[in-house]
Amino acid sequence: MADPRAGNHISMRHVSLFNQELLNPIQRHGNMGPGAEAFKRLRLLTSRIMLRRLKKDHTNAMQLPVKEIVVDRQFFGEEENDFANSIMSSGQRKFDTYVAQGVLLNNYANIFGLIMQMRQVANHPDLILKKNAEGGQNIMVCSICDEPAEEAIRSRCKHDFCRTCVKAYLESSDQPDCPRCHIPLAIDLEQPDMEQDEASVKKSSIINRIKMENWTSSTKIELLVHDLYRLRSKNASHKSIIFSQFTTMLQLIEWRLRRAGITTVMLDGSMSPAQRQASIRHFMDNVDVECFLVSLRAGGVALNLTEASRVFIVDPYVPPFPARSLAEERRG
Repeated sequence: MADPRAGNHISMRHVSLFNQELLNPIQRHGNMGPGAEAFKRLRLLTSRIMLRRLKKDHTNAMQLPVKEIVVDRQFFGEEENDFANSIMSSGQRKFDTYVAQGVLLNNYANIFGLIMQMRQVANHPDLILKKNAEGGQNIMVCSICDEPAEEAIRSRCKHDFCRTCVKAYLESSDQPDCPRCHIPLAIDLEQPDMEQDEASVKKSSIINRIKMENWTSSTKIELLVHDLYRLRSKNASHKSIIFSQFTTMLQLIEWRLRRAGITTVMLDGSMSPAQRQASIRHFMDNVDVECFLVSLRAGGVALNLTEASRVFIVDPYVPPFPARSLAEERRG
């Protein structure tokens, strides 16, 4: 029977040999003299047990196909097109008024709101027409994007913001005012997220503001449904991730996909960390869940969903404000 102490003795000798021959010379001499010799011995040792590949060794295998961009100029239906033109005309008039009054640089938040409306109308008119929540008084709404606040934080003047929205807003100006009360904006970006009340969030959903039995879908949503059906016909096991900047758009998509027989799960910034992890696990572990609806602000980082084979970006995320400050713009 082997003496266990002998094994310990041999193990300690191995550690001592590594320190004596490799670690100590490298720590003492770096890449000079005895340290350089120790590096050579270490390289010889690791070459026997490790495989190292460089990107240049697999350039051909890593090449992506050439990106193809197709612009559909006949995207909207007739009613959508009329509504979009009215929003565009109204926004242009307001913008021209700011220019004529010489207050353009003082109205960044308002201008962003005009641009946001044009992006929303491209998704579905109801994102504008049904913006106000009934019974949603307990919901924190971002004072910049006017959506339910994601990773919500609060200013000293008691107004709520998405963390990403207000961070970009602060970086855009040397002396930003609060978009709600117009006093100098003071807010701690390092404060923890304020959790939204789950019941109130569900009650304030855009689905509850619309008589869905008379609801009309949008061109963009119907194209998404068409693409998902086409994927299903090719391979029933396909899973997809659907990104949007607007949680209200994700709610409409979720309602439409479920009516189309497509099982979904959602992740947005109003959810607690535990709720987010539960949604991720549900998508990863259940073969029947085809689509994961993800808010770009909540799922833009640190999200690894290897189960999905397709990604749909309903509306690409655009930072609300340029990083360049207004002071720099005035000097430029």
